[in-house]
This record gives sequence, C-alpha cells and structure tokens, in this order.
Amino acid sequence: MGKTILSLIILFTGGLIALKLLVTFLEPRLTFFPTRGLDYTPTAVGIPFKEISVHTEDGQTVYAWSLKPPDPIAELVFFHGNGGNLSLWQSFLVDMYKHSFSVLAVYYRGYGKSTGSPSEKGLYLDTRALLKRFWDEIHDPNLRVIYWGRSLGGSVAAFASRIREPDGLILEASFPSLRSLLDHYPVLKLLSFFSTYRFETIEQLRSATFPILILHGNQDNIVPLEQGQLLFDQLPTDSKYLHIVPGAHHNDVQSVDPESYWNRIIRFSEELNHGQDSS
Repeated sequence: MGKTILSLIILFTGGLIALKLLVTFLEPRLTFFPTRGLDYTPTAVGIPFKEISVHTEDGQTVYAWSLKPPDPIAELVFFHGNGGNLSLWQSFLVDMYKHSFSVLAVYYRGYGKSTGSPSEKGLYLDTRALLKRFWDEIHDPNLRVIYWGRSLGGSVAAFASRIREPDGLILEASFPSLRSLLDHYPVLKLLSFFSTYRFETIEQLRSATFPILILHGNQDNIVPLEQGQLLFDQLPTDSKYLHIVPGAHHNDVQSVDPESYWNRIIRFSEELNHGQDSS
C-alpha cells in the first residue's frame, strides 16, 4: 500500500511538473501574436512621421512612431494590443493625427522591427525605456499627456501610469487582469494556474486619481463587455467614464460610430485641459 501511494505521489508530481513546463512553453505563444517587418506606414497616406529607436535596460531595441500635427490639442502615448504591429493600426494612428493629437506609438519587442521576443516583463521594460525618452526629449510641456492602451495594451498603459502619471488614461477593449479575462475561456483558465503572466491592469491603477476613460464595444467576443464594465467598476478614481459603442466588436470600436467615438475622446482631452470632465 505504501509503495502504491508513493508511486501515485511521484506520478502526480511528475504530471504537475510536465504541465508547468508545457504552460511555460505555450504561454508566450498563446499570449502574443507579433508580425515582423512593416507593411504600411503613415507615409502611405501622405502623413509625415518620424521613426524613433529606444534602447531598453536589457539590451533590446524597440521602435516607435512619432506623428506631430500642426497645433496639437494633446499628446497621446499609445500601446497596441497583442497581435500584428503598428502597420495594422496605421490608419487608426493617422486618425489620431487628423484629430489633432500628437502621437507616440511603440511596437513592442518582437513586433515590427523591434528586437527580442515578447513577454510580460519585456513589455514593461520597453515601456520604461519609451517613457524616459518621451518625458526627457519629446514631451511638449504646454500639452496634456494621455496614455492610451487597447486590449492587452491597456495593462501596459496602466503600468506606464505607475512610472509617471499622465494627465489622463484611455483604456480601450481592455480587462481588469488576465485571470479575470480567462473566466471566459475555461480551458485557458485552468492552465493559467501554472502561468507566470498576470497583466494586472486594475492592480496597477489601485492608487490612480487621474481621469480614466473606458471605451468598449458591446459585441466584443474576445474581451467581452463584462470585462470592460468590471474594469470600470473597480477603478478607484472618481474621475472615471465609460463609453460603450453599440454594435462594435473587438477591433472596430473606432470605426462603427466614428463621430461619437472621436467626439467622446476629444471631449475627454479638452476637459483635461480645463481640469475637469463629465460623463
């Protein structure tokens, strides 16, 4: 009997170790879907931009696009989601430019031309390097600063706000934490108990007092609206606002009703300049 129990314990322990190794192998492959190289840049539609390289403390080089319109109303530091690279979002960044926002948008390690491979820790190192460059050399002190993260980039933008506070934060199609999001994916939820990734958006914002705008489509089946609502409900700041876009899915929040979408963002920015906001 004793040998049987010992054998079962060894078998069980070996199974857990094997599962842990499997999750460690699969974790970055199920979290990040980078595209190397660049297919499109803003110059494809006649918008000037500057490509900036930033060196991280662990020796990687990440790249960012800087778009500066005439007479900008605010500065945006944009953090994209887990798929593609900035080429996928070049028309979106151009829309920011056309709405008079100065834009700095990074593509993380392993994405586009950036070196290395993505990981949660790596994205945070990229963010530290980017923000240092932004605040030391790029920031216009006459303009308000908004960090903007979409989807997984919401967690990165929240992390950025702990390094140096922005005047405002926009979280689009995002979630309170990776564990919370996986409530909608039961198999991945089980595997997440062996995972090292957390992407704790709400934990990064526990002491936030600056205004935060949540944008979410009510037809999002990747990050369901319940996650956006939960994120909104858990935010500690009194200056929090939720804008739901009817009919929008995960990747088209900006295009389903662009007039309402941009009007809300511009109002958020303008009221930051006046030190107030309203829902």
